Amino acid sequence: MFSLARGWSVVVACGLIAACSWGLGFYGLGVYLEALHRLHGWPTGLISAAISAYYLVGALGLLVVGSVIDRRGPAAVMIYGSVAMGAAVAALGWLQEPWHLFAVFAVMGTGWACLSLTAITAAILPWFPDRSAPAVTLALTGASVGGMVFVPGLVAVGQAHGFTALTVTGAASLIVVALPLAAFAVRHPPSATASRAGATSRDDGAGGRAPSRRQVLATARFWTLSVSFGLALVAQVGFIVHQLALLEPALGHIQAALAVSATTVSALLGRIVAGALGDRLDRRVLSAAIFAVQAAALAAMAASSSPPVLFTASVAFGLGVGNVITLPPLLAHTEFGARSFATVFGMVSAAMQIGVAIGPGLVGVLRDATGGYAVAISVLAALDALAVAGVLWGRRDGAAFDTPTANG
Repeated sequence: MFSLARGWSVVVACGLIAACSWGLGFYGLGVYLEALHRLHGWPTGLISAAISAYYLVGALGLLVVGSVIDRRGPAAVMIYGSVAMGAAVAALGWLQEPWHLFAVFAVMGTGWACLSLTAITAAILPWFPDRSAPAVTLALTGASVGGMVFVPGLVAVGQAHGFTALTVTGAASLIVVALPLAAFAVRHPPSATASRAGATSRDDGAGGRAPSRRQVLATARFWTLSVSFGLALVAQVGFIVHQLALLEPALGHIQAALAVSATTVSALLGRIVAGALGDRLDRRVLSAAIFAVQAAALAAMAASSSPPVLFTASVAFGLGVGNVITLPPLLAHTEFGARSFATVFGMVSAAMQIGVAIGPGLVGVLRDATGGYAVAISVLAALDALAVAGVLWGRRDGAAFDTPTANG
């Protein structure tokens, strides 16, 4: 009973950390893009390229972070991530030259690698080996709450006190909330700590064998998981980073910010429903359905500039936002085993992040080239359609490895 209560305390701590990291390092990117373009006159494509570089740095960092977590646990990387992301967010308020933008986002990228999906799920899964979906869903609900709270909050602070006050406020939330939680609340259960110290690198901790990197890379399951969710995240992140700028001409600044907030509320509701079903349904089929809904929402926004259509489609798109990040670790845990989860999912997540890195820059370049967002959003809808086919194709490969946690 004590162990179970301790596990749920880790879930709550990770949820609060996720609220800060996603609020500032994911949803907040759209706020930074719009503000930096307005303040400095830098092209949208340039700022989007810096955001893409941010995700690329995060992808490279994940290749290291996963192995460190498997050896030392998640707390140390979360502590570094809180400090690095906090310093970078604060520095955004003092940028003077375009190269400063790339340098600051590079530092922020290292923090994102330490505070995003791999670290959050690696901290939780050892506590819940059999019924992981509800626990992971609850923790990652913090990501949706971060969008609901931080986007309108940052916009309000920026309008009242300026962009520098906005960035300092954001950075303070990481130092005051995320840093102490990472240092004092995030722990692995004693059994997992002992297993990490004493088990061989090939033992999955439950009588099986953990797959090597080469074995993982040789499976269709790895590539259909990584590429499909990578394409979905190109579409998702590309849209979310530009959502405020896309909606503002039709809705106005405040209403556009409220639409972004409504998207995150929708993400929260969608994640709750999928979390309840995630241990019961085929997760690849569920993923395909989510990609299809997002593709339809993007197609509607590309075809219409009507405020009701834009708002409704944003809410529909949001239904899948949380699940596109919740489902990959659950699938990886099921298909590749528990003992080396962080290392394996670090690889999956890194591949996904490369796709994520393309999204903001792709949309920015297409927007600058065409003078609007219609073509860019249409391309994102097509990528979501490809993700549907890819994730379903992976079902034909059978079980990637014989693991003892069938439902992760």
